[in-house]
Amino acid sequence: MIAASCKICNNIKNNYILKVREMYFGTREEFEYMECSNCGCLQLINSPKDYSVHYPKNYFTFNQKHENKIKSLLNRFRDKAAMGENSLLGTILLKKYGSPVYVDRMKNAGISLKDSILDVGCGRGILLHKMKESGFENVIGIDPFIDKTIEYKNGLKILKKDFYEMDGLYDLIMFNHSFEHMENPVEVMKKSNELLKLNKTLLIRIPVADSYAFKHYRNNWSSLDAPRHLYLHTKNSIKILAEQSGFEVKKINYDSRSWQLWGSEQYSKNISLLDERSYYTNPQKSIFTKNQIDQFEKKTIELNKNGEGDQAEFYLQKISEVTSA
Repeated sequence: MIAASCKICNNIKNNYILKVREMYFGTREEFEYMECSNCGCLQLINSPKDYSVHYPKNYFTFNQKHENKIKSLLNRFRDKAAMGENSLLGTILLKKYGSPVYVDRMKNAGISLKDSILDVGCGRGILLHKMKESGFENVIGIDPFIDKTIEYKNGLKILKKDFYEMDGLYDLIMFNHSFEHMENPVEVMKKSNELLKLNKTLLIRIPVADSYAFKHYRNNWSSLDAPRHLYLHTKNSIKILAEQSGFEVKKINYDSRSWQLWGSEQYSKNISLLDERSYYTNPQKSIFTKNQIDQFEKKTIELNKNGEGDQAEFYLQKISEVTSA
């Protein structure tokens, strides 16, 4: 038990320390998280002095690849059809393959092809490049950890820039698994409020601690990802942040993957994500049978359906103006 105050709800009673190893690269360096007994948020206590060490060039965000040209072209027709553009080829592809997940998210956020979109912490901007190719006209990304600003041939720019340096007004701001990497979440929310038009949407996609995977695996929960994840939120802690920064939670979707189960099982057996025995790097040498992986997939679908998955999409609407500090 620890007397430290929660940075989300200020609770000081019955908070606990959780010791977590770095298991993505497998250094097994130990870090401490405080678990708030009130809002449930997990918060890294002993932050590294140099975070760039924990984001090397082989970190997955920097190694995502663009689709091949033929697939990209076909997806462009399908995605435009999913957004309402009328074309025979697009309609056929949409009927056969269904709407892509990112288009469903845009629809949930009430976004059109002409709306302005900012993606924060987007790496090389693979998603934004796909969106730009598919007709989203006004998209931009930022990431402070890329080597330099990226300018794609289609006009997309990914800026090497800090979030607090941004200005302008947007119809949608997205944190696609970057919010948990940022310090001072309430100030990040207030800055988002400043950059967002009234009644428009802030989309936060994050791992969540009020999930089956965390409750079951605790310090071996794969999505803890110490020390890169500074905060592991819950529905309650996101609601508290929203109330502090002029937002209202409008919708929550669960989109966890089976990695929450097999990754956590591996960590509990001291197998890191990049270990040669990891299902992530070498399925043939992993400790799991095909039947076990199938069961993890089945369990994940069930958890998402029941609101117990370890990843969630939070759609927050700006309902009032709040100035960041």
